[in-house]
Amino acid sequence: MPFASTDPQTEDARKFQAVYSLIMDEQWEEAAKALDEFIGAYPKSPWADDARFWKCYILEEDDHPRATVFKCYQDFIAAFPSSEWADDARTRMIEIADELAERGKPEYMAIVKAMDKTSDDEVAIAALEALRDVGDENALQSLIDLYGQSQEGKLRSRIIHVLGEFENPKALQKLIEISQTDASPELRRRAIAALGETGDAKAMPALMEAAQNAAELPLRRTALRALAGFEDPTLVAFFKKMALSGANPELARLAVDGLGDLRAPGRDDALVQVLKEAKAGEIRRRALHSLADQDEPAAGLTGQLLRELALKDPDPEIRSTATMMIAENRTPESLSHLKEILAAAKDAEVQGEVLQAIASVGGKEAEAALAAVAVGGANEEIAREAVYALAEIEDIDKAVVLGDVVRRAKYPEAKEAALDEMADRRDPAAIKALGKLLKEEKDPEWREKMVDALGGSESDDAVPLLLDAAKTDPEVHVRTAAVSALGEIKTPKARQALMDLLKGKKDAAGRVDEDRVGYGS
Repeated sequence: MPFASTDPQTEDARKFQAVYSLIMDEQWEEAAKALDEFIGAYPKSPWADDARFWKCYILEEDDHPRATVFKCYQDFIAAFPSSEWADDARTRMIEIADELAERGKPEYMAIVKAMDKTSDDEVAIAALEALRDVGDENALQSLIDLYGQSQEGKLRSRIIHVLGEFENPKALQKLIEISQTDASPELRRRAIAALGETGDAKAMPALMEAAQNAAELPLRRTALRALAGFEDPTLVAFFKKMALSGANPELARLAVDGLGDLRAPGRDDALVQVLKEAKAGEIRRRALHSLADQDEPAAGLTGQLLRELALKDPDPEIRSTATMMIAENRTPESLSHLKEILAAAKDAEVQGEVLQAIASVGGKEAEAALAAVAVGGANEEIAREAVYALAEIEDIDKAVVLGDVVRRAKYPEAKEAALDEMADRRDPAAIKALGKLLKEEKDPEWREKMVDALGGSESDDAVPLLLDAAKTDPEVHVRTAAVSALGEIKTPKARQALMDLLKGKKDAAGRVDEDRVGYGS
């Protein structure tokens, strides 16, 4: 985008220059308010189109909905079709339309295509494209000369783009020159972006210089993003230094993200160092997430370090991430570390996360640890969460393990959670075990909860158990609950059982002997 140069002799120009400074400083809220005031005060100003365009740009940079930004640019082009910003607005609309089309909204691309059909050809830009296609030394020199001769920002912006498509040292050198010396910060920023798009390692020193020392923050940000596209081992030390410098939080974020995207020797050690030494919590979190988001554990990220982070780090997100990484590593000490973290945890949410982490480790030892908490945890909430975590373990024998929790649980909440988890239509053995518990239970209130759980299973395996309870339980409210539970199952077998009850028949699956032992006896 061309730099908005103004004539400081006029009041509107001075006002607009002040607004433009806010934009360059990325003070989006203040800039948006100032632009609205400028547009209202100077609707006929030569800078009115500039103000309208930058209003759209701020919406885009400030993460407003893409459809809203698209409409803003569309309205801008309709109001100022001859503005020097119109081409930039069309370019942004095309990119936004592509994004929206990928999200299932192709109508935005249709709008762009319709606009293309009605717009005039731009001879100078077409000539630039032709020069790019020729691609020889003379064509390149013509482009370089044209850049020096033109003062029109839009044309110079397009020249920068075309220069970036030349695989030629002279084109690269010209882009470096523009990025360092052009009077327009916006054109320098575009040159920096074009250097990144070349993928040429010879561009890296200029990009590193811009990232560290450019006067304008947008240029430094663009340089860091450009460097993130390179896979060069020398960037490990550079990104680490930028991430640890703490001079600007946004630049530190971009640096640690660039470090995380690298696949170069020393990258993991650098991320571990950032995790240990960075002052800002967000930078440390990003470093840890980058380390977590890989197939193999980083050499420097030991189980002991993760334990220390999970137990003692002041940042709750780092503690949580470290806890899950301990579980995912599945080392011999993983379970002991998690049990230690659980014992130290005071917050219910943290305790729940640790219980889930133990479940993800799996195995008999994890099963025993969770069962112990489910049966006799420090409070009813943690006991209940332990039951839910226990049910997540692969290949668990719910009939045995959860049945034991029902019999021995200290807290009613844990017992009820175990009943719900046993009533799993995919596990006939667990449902059968639940029926046995129903026969053993002496408390009619708990028998009622058990028949409710069986009804919630929606399984035919529960039908004979409920039919028997409906016929033989000594308590009316339990028998009534069993009938209601049969109604919840809604299968032909359940409907037939209900019909049998209505007709006074006995359970077709097995008749009840007159001398059979009743519930709770």
